[in-house]
Amino acid sequence: MNMTLTVFVNDQPVTIYRGMQVKHALIALNESLYQAAVAGELQIEDRHGFQVDLEGALQEGSRIFTKAKPEE
Repeated sequence: MNMTLTVFVNDQPVTIYRGMQVKHALIALNESLYQAAVAGELQIEDRHGFQVDLEGALQEGSRIFTKAKPEE
């Protein structure tokens, strides 16, 4: 069994270990994305436009996107 997954963050491939979450994929690509998400400046969506949490699960080929959080 392969212990790593390839997921895509903003269409960039990222390799993470099985069991890691959305936050780990953000950190693997660019820690500043993670910091901005924690600060509430970004929201994370899946390929269908649904919001996902930093603790969300990922699987092989998952695609997530970061977007500026809309002004309220």
